[in-house]
Amino acid sequence: MKAKGRIEVEFDSVAAAKSAATALAGEKGFGRSACSVRLSGASLTIKIEADDVVAFRAAANSLLRNLQVFESIEKNTNDA
Repeated sequence: MKAKGRIEVEFDSVAAAKSAATALAGEKGFGRSACSVRLSGASLTIKIEADDVVAFRAAANSLLRNLQVFESIEKNTNDA
């Protein structure tokens, strides 16, 4: 069973979106899955395709965890 999905994230600024896209650029695949990152203004679109739902979930969790870390860093940087 193949699994596909898309995650769309709106950032507060184009600069933040570019930084996140750069940080995620190395996440091209995880063995049984592949992903792509597309930047459009302050929006980031991540597409995931996987051979099975377990691989899809693993890829999505990894990408979302990376976005969570990025968000935390952005928040702490702006609060300082």
